Amino acid sequence: MFSRMRPYLPPPRWIVPVLALAYLFFFMYGFFHWMLAAGLVFAVLLFRPHREWPAWYGVFALSALLQHLTVSWLGLGPPWDRIGPDASAIWLHPLLIMLCVHTVQRFDFRPESAATLRGMALMHAGAALVGLLLMGKDLLASYGSPGWLNAVGMAPGPVRPNTLPDLINFMLSHFMGGFLGVVLVLPMALWLLVPANRTGSSRIIRSALIYLYLLPMLIYISSSLLAEPDDSLTAMLKILLLAAVVVFSFLHGWRGAALSMLVVSILIAVDGHIHSSDILELQLYVAVMGAMALLFGASVDELRQNERLVQIDKDRLQEALAALAESSRRSLHSEELERKRLARELHDEMGQTLTAMQAQLSLSRANAPADTGQDGIARIELLTERLGKSLRSVVNALTPDELDQLGLYAAVAFGSPAQMCEQAGVEYATEIYGDSQLLERLDMVTNLAAYRIVQEAVNNALKYSHCERLRVRLRIGERRRTIFVLLDILDDGIGLKSLRQIDHGFYSIRDRAAALNGVLHIHNLPGVRVHVLLRQ
Repeated sequence: MFSRMRPYLPPPRWIVPVLALAYLFFFMYGFFHWMLAAGLVFAVLLFRPHREWPAWYGVFALSALLQHLTVSWLGLGPPWDRIGPDASAIWLHPLLIMLCVHTVQRFDFRPESAATLRGMALMHAGAALVGLLLMGKDLLASYGSPGWLNAVGMAPGPVRPNTLPDLINFMLSHFMGGFLGVVLVLPMALWLLVPANRTGSSRIIRSALIYLYLLPMLIYISSSLLAEPDDSLTAMLKILLLAAVVVFSFLHGWRGAALSMLVVSILIAVDGHIHSSDILELQLYVAVMGAMALLFGASVDELRQNERLVQIDKDRLQEALAALAESSRRSLHSEELERKRLARELHDEMGQTLTAMQAQLSLSRANAPADTGQDGIARIELLTERLGKSLRSVVNALTPDELDQLGLYAAVAFGSPAQMCEQAGVEYATEIYGDSQLLERLDMVTNLAAYRIVQEAVNNALKYSHCERLRVRLRIGERRRTIFVLLDILDDGIGLKSLRQIDHGFYSIRDRAAALNGVLHIHNLPGVRVHVLLRQ
């Protein structure tokens, strides 16, 4: 699987000598307390497929051998006398790092996924493994041949820890060196070489340039420390640097952490060289700061990514709801057109038939004998009259003529709801608030939905609440090109004893409100209050 990994690192002709010279430079003149050569090898192996690893191993091993021969030539004796056990560590250096890269890749650590919180954790685990293996190599090399440390430029002379504190300091320092080499180099490689990570880099660079005004202050503090060392001022400077790293990590995620940590590590390294500070203390400071900053930055990036995904899902949900509301509105519009068609056909066909029946019955009554047939004709006329009333009721239920003739408010105030209350002996009052001119801009679907909601709510109140007064408030307004219609129907009846009393009328009201992207609230006061918001 790893051999088919996409090679982000391009392989032009100049890349091999450039990396070889960089590895040689880091090995010869690099600040050994951050093993940048180890980080370089780790990054190259991570970005190249497994089939190229033997070639890259040869490049780095030959570079290290060249450095070893160069240092040996400047030392005592000819170079060939120095190639022996001391040189074994040179061959082991890239081989051990290769083992570390292969280990973290087994946990699906890839360049394209390394910017996540899990990826950063795996990177730190790989860096720790590099530090452990290189520490063991250096420890064996130190005890096996003390002159090797001098040969690779890692100490100003033969070094062999003879006491337990010296041994502990030696192990921790060399462990931190390998760990910091990976932590300092690999994040920058991930930033520069993975295309997805380069998005927004210019913003981060511009933000970093803003902090250039801190350089004069840092130079002044450094010169003051050089003239008169002050531990308290140095400690305060480190705290300020840590705060800057935290702030930059919060603003720009793991990339801001990598950039700020690189700058801070350079300042710390310079300070360590100038003032001969405790190397282990500096390593611990940079290691803890860098590890926490990278993990914190990755957490911030992941949180922001999750927020973006949530916002995208929210926008998609809003679009789906809007599409559903529009579909429901079209369905209501089609339903209303079908209702009007049925009402018109019933009125035309059945009405004409009933009119003809009544005319025929009138002729039959005139021609029928006075003593026979009159009672039967009277009963048929009565049934015909009842059928006509039922037909008008059905037609009005299908499409209320009063709504088309009077408008929404007048139909609510004086139409069917008011007539039902009058017949039931219930006091009925209507109120309107807002801009009444907006009523003229309501489309057929909204008008009908508002009227039906009032009609059904009034019918439910008269049927179940045993109320004496009933009030309907209509409020209309416009906001952001959306017309809001607020209906408030309140009675002073016995209220609802349980939710089971909410019958089909309330479900119908809820369906109409939902179809217009509205909201329904039912309150038990103990009277019932139906609160409906419609949007157009």
